[in-house]
Amino acid sequence: MDLDRAICGEDKECLEEIKELPSFLEYVDRLARSFDIEAIDTKPLIKGIDLETAKASARRYVPEGFVDYFIRRALFFKYGGGEWRGLCSICGDPATLVVLKKVDTGIYQGYATEARCVCGSAWSYKPWKCPKCGVEGREHFDVYLLDDVKILKCKGCGHLFGEVEDPAVSIQLIHVKIQLLLSKLG
Repeated sequence: MDLDRAICGEDKECLEEIKELPSFLEYVDRLARSFDIEAIDTKPLIKGIDLETAKASARRYVPEGFVDYFIRRALFFKYGGGEWRGLCSICGDPATLVVLKKVDTGIYQGYATEARCVCGSAWSYKPWKCPKCGVEGREHFDVYLLDDVKILKCKGCGHLFGEVEDPAVSIQLIHVKIQLLLSKLG
């Protein structure tokens, strides 16, 4: 079962909309890069803006379901991203995707692990660690396999997040699709 079918099932209209997602996300990113947004220097940055005014302005550009995403992307493009106390420095949320990047040390091949927030922030991370509660160890997770994507659910706090090996397609596209799937599961 592929990620698109996991999101849409057999709904043909949904499957057609998912096909348009890459170009829609490019459109959103173009608009978000030029969106006029100012944040007070606070962490997370989302707490340093007038959120209601930003949402009202964002609604002129994107459908309601993408308003929060649009604002988060605009903050990421303007201020950069990264980690703050184990959470996203832009949004204040735990990571919802872990990306395993192949690393060749010359002796063996391994993985560098990167946690990501859907806004685009990324930071170094330990594998088999819950981004929300911090519990560590494979035994603390239920793992669901879906093509090249793993969905992990922390047995302690119930946090759901995806894990992928560095994909050939846009990580942002994969991340948004995983978010759509997680919204159905959560």
